[in-house]
Amino acid sequence: MNKKLLSIIVFGAMISAGNMSAMAASTGTVNFSGRIVADTCEINVDGSGSESVTVTFPDTYPANYAVDGSVGTSKDFSIALSKCDPAVAKLNLMFTGDVSDAASLRLKNSIEGNTGAASNVGITVTSNNGAGGDVVFDGSVPNENTDVANGNTGDEGTATPSVFNYTAKVIQVGSELPTAGLYKSSANFTVFYR
Repeated sequence: MNKKLLSIIVFGAMISAGNMSAMAASTGTVNFSGRIVADTCEINVDGSGSESVTVTFPDTYPANYAVDGSVGTSKDFSIALSKCDPAVAKLNLMFTGDVSDAASLRLKNSIEGNTGAASNVGITVTSNNGAGGDVVFDGSVPNENTDVANGNTGDEGTATPSVFNYTAKVIQVGSELPTAGLYKSSANFTVFYR
């Protein structure tokens, strides 16, 4: 009797499973597209002829700061891109870095806690391109309002570099004034094509 009941249950389950697959008739399609960019851009940071550079700030004093986010000093720098693929209309830069805030707007002092290092200090960077705004250091796609037109129209002999202008600022982080000492931060960037 148990064998007969088990056979009926298994047979019933098989029929139900067969009906479920027949009922799943909704379908869809996912299409993918993209572009292979022929060449990478040549990068020149702050007129150095190099892809990497150190922006050195003038000395500041704790008295130059007052509250969280106050600016002690600032310095402008630029990143120029040339010989980019002429098929790309607009360019931008995506940044990453070791941050000290949830919004990823403040680069932290990477040597804080070491002997001779300053504390309560960080770096912010503001874009001076288009509508401007604070640079986010989380690798996210940059705002289109800060795009720069590709200066390479195809004739590399007459190509104009696409220049991104920024202002780096040394800021107080937290309610306590920065302490005397050294500070260092780094940001990496990737060229973003639109």
